[in-house]
Amino acid sequence: MPSHRQARRASCASAAHGDIPTIYPEPTALNKNHETKMKKSMKHSLVTALVLAPLLAATASTVTLGDPVPNTAGPPAEGGIGYRWTVTMADHDAATFQRHVGAWSWEDNSLFNQGAGEAPVGWTHTSDWVALSLTAPAIFTLRLERQEGVPAPTSGNPNAVAGTASMFPSFSIWAGWDGDGADNHTYNNRGDISWAEDLSYLDHLDNSTLTAVERSWNLPAGNYSIVLGSNAPATDTQRQGYRATMNTIPEPSAAALAWLAALAAFLRRRS
Repeated sequence: MPSHRQARRASCASAAHGDIPTIYPEPTALNKNHETKMKKSMKHSLVTALVLAPLLAATASTVTLGDPVPNTAGPPAEGGIGYRWTVTMADHDAATFQRHVGAWSWEDNSLFNQGAGEAPVGWTHTSDWVALSLTAPAIFTLRLERQEGVPAPTSGNPNAVAGTASMFPSFSIWAGWDGDGADNHTYNNRGDISWAEDLSYLDHLDNSTLTAVERSWNLPAGNYSIVLGSNAPATDTQRQGYRATMNTIPEPSAAALAWLAALAAFLRRRS
């Protein structure tokens, strides 16, 4: 192989005969400070990528229009709650769906006397029930809002769409699924449900003024029941359109463990 100087002479000779010369620059000493900074920057980027990779990896949620345990009319009736949706999520997922509910589905003030200590109730069959399965611990966020243009066909009008003027999104959440026995026309929207003995009440959001609401919970892996509805006066008989959006992110302890595991793996590779 020709030396650098020989290659340079050959290039100049070619130029004398009209060829385009190839330039071979004289070698120079590397800037040691610059090299050190570049190595540090590359190391930092690699550590960042390793640490964030477990936190940013997303999986695919599944949303199914249907009940995990379809109800049977009986006698005796079986299937427990008639879930409208079945949703499965991991700890870095998103899911969204839309449908319609009754205007006073989540709470009907005419059905109870709160001043007399009676438990508030909603209508079981005009609310929408969600069977949620979390496959990993996560911070779970639910957003419920009005949605225009949702199809709500009836026997008299197959092209009907749901309204939104009386959609005041409200919801409740319980731990567990109810898939046995019969259901009931009404349910306790702020506590345990007597006829759904497999559920344990966690929380609710009562809203009668806003068009969209949102709340988050730190939940362990498991099954959860969520009821979606509206809390409007019992005057508007039109179905009300909604959009539900669900998101999960890793709960803090899981995120910290993932960070430590990624850092330990990087250090092992460097040793």
